Amino acid sequence: MMNCFSASRALCLRCSWSRPLVSRACFSIPATSKAATDEQLNVMRSRLLYQSKKRGILENDIILGEFAEKYLPTMEREDLTSYDKLINGEHMEWDLYYFISGNKEPPKDVANLTVFKMIKKFVDEREFSGRIPGK
Repeated sequence: MMNCFSASRALCLRCSWSRPLVSRACFSIPATSKAATDEQLNVMRSRLLYQSKKRGILENDIILGEFAEKYLPTMEREDLTSYDKLINGEHMEWDLYYFISGNKEPPKDVANLTVFKMIKKFVDEREFSGRIPGK
């Protein structure tokens, strides 16, 4: 008899009930979790590099991906944690883009971050391969 909760199948042929084999949650660690504080620096850098390159909008993929390639290898844990909270925090992708590109005033908590200032300088000095429209 076929079991609908069989771990070996993503789709039960008997009842056409489907479910993912692997949850997306296992690939990301919230910045506030205990695991994030204990995460090894090299693992954290790798995770943040991947998350910087796969943002959901091309503009942020380019800007944050190239910023991460250049600066993450030399960042200390405090800056990495700050960067993690910035890119994986409460702000929507387009808001992050507008803050970084100067099209929208960032909130004070974002504007005061050392990492945000680094990203802003990176963009203002055109250190990435793309162009920001209107700049």
